[in-house]
Amino acid sequence: MPLFSQYLISFFFLFSFSGISQEKDFQNFTTEEGLPSNEVYSSFQDKNGTMWFATDRGLCQYNGYEFRNFEPKDGLTDITIFEFYPQENEQIWCSTFNGKLFYFKNGTSKFIPYKYNTVITKYIKTLNIPTFFVKSLAVTKQGDLYLSNGTNSFKINNKGTLSEIVEFSKAKISLKTPRYLTSLKVNNKQFLSYFSSIKNEYDVPYDKGTIRNIIFLSEGNKLMISDNIIRLYRKDKTTIDISFNNHNPIGAGKYDSHHFWVGFRGKGFKVFDYNGKFIKEFLKDHSVTKVLKDCYDGIWVATADAGVFYQRINQIKKFTFENSRVQSLTSDKNKNLFIGAFNGNIYQKKFKSKVKQIYKGVFNNSAFVQYHPYLRTTFCYSDNQTFVVPKNYKNPNVGGVLKISDDNDSVLSFSQYGFFTTLNKEKILSDTLNFRIHDISFVDNTLYFGTIDGLKISENGKISQKKQGLFKYRIDDIDYVKSNGIFYMATLGKGVLVYNKSTDHVYAIDKTKGLSNDIVTEIVVEDKHTIWACTNYGINRIHFSDNLNYTIDYITTVNGLLSNQVKDAEIIDDSIYVGTTKGLCVFSKNQFNQLISKRHYFLRIRDIAINDKLFLFNNNLLDLNYSQNRIDFFVEAVSFSLKKEILYQYKLEGLDNVWKYTQDRKISYEYIPPGNYRLLVKVLEDGKSFSNECIQISICISKPFWQTFWFLGFLGLVLGVIIYFFFKIRVLSYNEDIVRELLRLLMKRIKRKDDYFSFKEAGKEIRIRTSDILFVQSSGNYIDIVTVTKTYTVREKIGDFKTLVSDSLEFLRVHRSYIVRIDKINKKSKKAVYINDYEIPVGETYLSELDKIVF
Repeated sequence: MPLFSQYLISFFFLFSFSGISQEKDFQNFTTEEGLPSNEVYSSFQDKNGTMWFATDRGLCQYNGYEFRNFEPKDGLTDITIFEFYPQENEQIWCSTFNGKLFYFKNGTSKFIPYKYNTVITKYIKTLNIPTFFVKSLAVTKQGDLYLSNGTNSFKINNKGTLSEIVEFSKAKISLKTPRYLTSLKVNNKQFLSYFSSIKNEYDVPYDKGTIRNIIFLSEGNKLMISDNIIRLYRKDKTTIDISFNNHNPIGAGKYDSHHFWVGFRGKGFKVFDYNGKFIKEFLKDHSVTKVLKDCYDGIWVATADAGVFYQRINQIKKFTFENSRVQSLTSDKNKNLFIGAFNGNIYQKKFKSKVKQIYKGVFNNSAFVQYHPYLRTTFCYSDNQTFVVPKNYKNPNVGGVLKISDDNDSVLSFSQYGFFTTLNKEKILSDTLNFRIHDISFVDNTLYFGTIDGLKISENGKISQKKQGLFKYRIDDIDYVKSNGIFYMATLGKGVLVYNKSTDHVYAIDKTKGLSNDIVTEIVVEDKHTIWACTNYGINRIHFSDNLNYTIDYITTVNGLLSNQVKDAEIIDDSIYVGTTKGLCVFSKNQFNQLISKRHYFLRIRDIAINDKLFLFNNNLLDLNYSQNRIDFFVEAVSFSLKKEILYQYKLEGLDNVWKYTQDRKISYEYIPPGNYRLLVKVLEDGKSFSNECIQISICISKPFWQTFWFLGFLGLVLGVIIYFFFKIRVLSYNEDIVRELLRLLMKRIKRKDDYFSFKEAGKEIRIRTSDILFVQSSGNYIDIVTVTKTYTVREKIGDFKTLVSDSLEFLRVHRSYIVRIDKINKKSKKAVYINDYEIPVGETYLSELDKIVF
């Protein structure tokens, strides 16, 4: 049997390929990523957007790109932390294994032990119980603490006096003693929940094992967890019991306004509605202790065995398969998707079904697929053969295919090595050319060829090359939109070309215009207003308001794509299928809009250091004296995107002329001269701005007294008198060097501001006062600038140095390798000058310069 026929048999069976799978939705964080332990009991998000995790090995804080761990040496009262209890007064209280409480203010990491922990310890000893696990905690504005383990509840006022709220002692209670769930409102946010003998509608089962927790879901709805049952107390005063076989519930809580979750030991967590109906389940093999939705609607799942899992909203669906590299995509009228793979395999995804392999490639050459609307047939090319799906049309004898065109419903064109084939309705035509074709568009009996040399046109049998400069770039795809008479061309180097054939006008949409990358492999036309560009850095949506005005948005691996190299895309109803070099991705148009929408980064200044010392600041104004001029700003933003690096855009208005960029969260200025400035800091992610957040800090550095107007005026008067007398005694006629020195001193005193020298060292921009320079030493193409405090190495020639400083009169070259600052010289000899502890040699050809040094 011929090889091609063998594989056609496999095509007709449409078997499922076991290598195809949908990528897991959750990202896992463990000790490998920075958690102090994989046994995590609870989670909390503070007002700065950072996540907190309570573990058996301390607390952990996570801002999207680094973990900070805290232990008892940092102020915790125990190494094992069980739960967070946010309070109305912005205090976050924490319960521990040893029973000693502590708290910290929301947005900070300063931990404060509860001052009456000894009162709690003494009381627990009187209960004669081994441990006291906190199930409910609330604090009033006055500082009164309410605490309960369910059975025992008490209050400690702000003076340290303890009073019991309710108590079941051994003498009063047995396993069959009736108990009722009771709630006491402590403040506007917290209730104290405990068991009472006072009868109400919330009865507690006594035969269902140990009560694990009590949770307020929403107003009127409560949840009680025991070893063997989940009891839902509904606001209509009815109860629903949810029982499980071989399930041990260890946590529960509110999932959203209509649902709650229950976590099980080794069984994951399940989601139910308020009627007790099971909705869905996740992480079936793990012990889930806490589920929390963050401010981005992402889901954090704490587990007792595998750290923390995170699921982002708007997750892009992903499919991978053998080799996983997608080469081409198409869809038919029944909304079936066809996938041509790089290794020659061909797959089909029927509408609302799984992906199946319909052909297995043999020679590992790229497979191409394209639907022909006129024939209602999908043409598939692989292993130098072409076949059709369904088999309602004969297999065309077409080989060596590089591309199958997709912009004409009636004409299908096969681009090949040195020739091409067109299928016009049912007529097949072929022709030989002397150049390689990447794509063909058949418009008004004219053929437009995308080639390695740009655009070529065949009209009336004559081939011509478009001469405009933009058409010189390699063109891999051409799509024509009949409704507006526009060609869209994918180029390798100039982005997308937009060509109006009626006016012969062409322009490029490239990276300078907002496109994510200049290498474009495919154009997908959604309608006359919207196209999608497949690039080497994600997929771009270009929306045209008219032929010349447009907006560009794009997504990349930062947003969940499997790869940034996108080969093809296909639109089916509201879904966008994106073929990448690592697999297939699917998202909706609405999902795309949400992925590119504005987001909150909680951008803030965490700390400021002045002259290497932390500086306490309470507002957005820094009023500093002239010596407080070396400033470090420690900025922080929160992002839980796939790409952890955040780019900070900053500028110090009054000093910086252009925006600067850094991934370092420390923004440093070595020296800021006296004056008024404003620091601006913004956030960029994936090269784009998704937020209007901007840090603005005004900085005022006062001048030293010798730079004030009154002092300079007085000094000018004194110098004027001195100069007058010098001229009076005819100094000018005797010593030109003294005149030079007088001019130097005069220029130095008249200037109101210091002079500065700016340069780059080790990638940092450095700005120093020239008055701090002692001397400059040459070392080939580099110079060493020796200052009062340190030495800088700069890539400059020593002969250019004096042209780079504004006060060149202050410097004197005394050697081919040395330039000295005149006012730093302590003494001189016939062959050297001395600056502090340095001896600077004077060259033979520079000996005359010594006369210019006047003490």
